[in-house]
Amino acid sequence: MSQRWLSLDVLRGMTMAAMILVNNPGSWAYVLPPLRHAEWHGCTPTDLIFPFFLFIMGAALPLSSRRGASPVRIWRRTLVLIALGLLLNGFPTYDWERIRLLGVLQRIALCYLTAMFVLHYTRPWVRRSLMVLILLSYAILLTWVPVPGVGLDPLTPTGNWGAWLDRWLLGTQHLYPLAPFFSQGDPESLLGTLPALVTVLLGVEAGLWLHKGGAPKTLALGGLVLLGLGYGWQGLLPWNKPLWTSSYVLWSGGWAVLALAGLHQWIEVWGRRGWCWPWLVFGRNAIVLFVGAGLLGRSLRFYRVGETPLGTWVFENAFVPWAGAWGGSLGFALVMVGLWWVALYGLYRWGVWVRV
Repeated sequence: MSQRWLSLDVLRGMTMAAMILVNNPGSWAYVLPPLRHAEWHGCTPTDLIFPFFLFIMGAALPLSSRRGASPVRIWRRTLVLIALGLLLNGFPTYDWERIRLLGVLQRIALCYLTAMFVLHYTRPWVRRSLMVLILLSYAILLTWVPVPGVGLDPLTPTGNWGAWLDRWLLGTQHLYPLAPFFSQGDPESLLGTLPALVTVLLGVEAGLWLHKGGAPKTLALGGLVLLGLGYGWQGLLPWNKPLWTSSYVLWSGGWAVLALAGLHQWIEVWGRRGWCWPWLVFGRNAIVLFVGAGLLGRSLRFYRVGETPLGTWVFENAFVPWAGAWGGSLGFALVMVGLWWVALYGLYRWGVWVRV
């Protein structure tokens, strides 16, 4: 368990590159369908990126645990991730009366904290039973239990249990301010962190399987089973990323399992490693990329040239004239991916890995 997996770093790098691509179009009005999130129900390739983050983290936890992750270190990492999430949410104005309290890094932090203690202090059968219990209980809660003050209005942006709990605990002024929630809920809701934990634990199971010498082909078969279960369940409980529905956990988890199994077979078993290094530039400094890209993206929206946001001005003047609106929007995103790769290449070349 002491050997670091190149395949996991490559998968992390691919996921980070995809994140930069979908988060930085020249214009949100001109985004190709696969690079958009589903409007509400559904699952596009873009909707797989966040689950892949969580799954990859889970797959790495057995190695982190073996290296001696003490409770102090676990709590420190959790608090640092939450602080970085608030740093991003508040930038650049830091209006603490209206700052969004939840977010991607906050969910990662809570899932990491819980998954580490589950991994340390429960037996495998307890861990697996917990995963099943969470998925079934969450599905029942979302679809069959009336929400206080709302009634039975399941799976709607403002009528679900996650949105109600966020409003009750945090107040609408501290929630996600954009559609489809309109400050009435949060796509990284507190309640939705429970099924997201299952995504992490699926990664833990995959990581343990491979660490113990299990065949990637068998792991891939497990991924196909998850896809089948997730596809079958979505007829009753639709895939939904903001709600992180149970069917979405299985569907996205199945794709993550297949991706890791395929890369592990190709890289670790067959030794095909020559093509990996470009992805390692992203994969080995993922937290630098996530925070840096978040700060830059917010800067491009906040700072203006006249009345036009800086990012929009660059898109309209440097990309639209030679590629049109649709091509320019995609070109802008690809250039952002390239610029971040160049920026991180120095850290990779110097062997600098920034971790929290």
